[in-house]
Amino acid sequence: MGLCSISRPRLLATSALLLALAVAAGCEPRSRDLQPGLYRAVVELPEGEVPFGLDVVREESGVALYLVNGEERVRVPVVRTVPGELTAQLPGTGNRLEARVSDDDLEGEVTLAGTGGGNAVLAFSAVRGQRWRFVEKPRSDNADFAGRWAFTFTDDSGRKVPGVAEFTQSFHTVGGTVRTSAREQTSLAGDANDEELELSLFDGRQAVLYKGKLNERGQLVGECWSTATGHARYTATRNSDATL
Repeated sequence: MGLCSISRPRLLATSALLLALAVAAGCEPRSRDLQPGLYRAVVELPEGEVPFGLDVVREESGVALYLVNGEERVRVPVVRTVPGELTAQLPGTGNRLEARVSDDDLEGEVTLAGTGGGNAVLAFSAVRGQRWRFVEKPRSDNADFAGRWAFTFTDDSGRKVPGVAEFTQSFHTVGGTVRTSAREQTSLAGDANDEELELSLFDGRQAVLYKGKLNERGQLVGECWSTATGHARYTATRNSDATL
């Protein structure tokens, strides 16, 4: 046998050892402790995902959660963690978050006070280290949605409600506020993707989702959903003088 040759039994034993080590490395127990950092979090409406930022911070008083929408950070008042579990009392009466913890992943559900006095139970998930909202790989050439817009909302009963929106935009990132005589949705945040616009808001009290697209006349046309106010279709026209 040459100096550089290896017997077949020894080769098989070596291969088996390497395979066992690889399997053992892949089967290391996943951490059940809540890790600090910024998570891309999502609650699920039947019509689509409502993404938001979830910042987990270790403070002197213990673990704190912040709901992040654009520049707004809403502190969650009561947070409880045990290995493998996270529970939090969200802003608003009876609103709560319950999730299982596994390494950098959270999965569970959010319960919010819904329309008509009932509760909305929404699937929840979050991944630590992701910072995108709707578009993971944004385009470099997107429509400009910045400015003031006059909205007309039409609810499912056919009732029309006027509104005003003010949007800011930096490259693909869009944020702003939509107001009607009955409500104000501040700190909406999202993405422009070509001529489409998606905005979301989750502040612990409500989950809000806007989907729209520019038509051939330059109007923004789409739909919105909210656990607090329900569903509506809308048409918006850019108007720097728009008021309620």
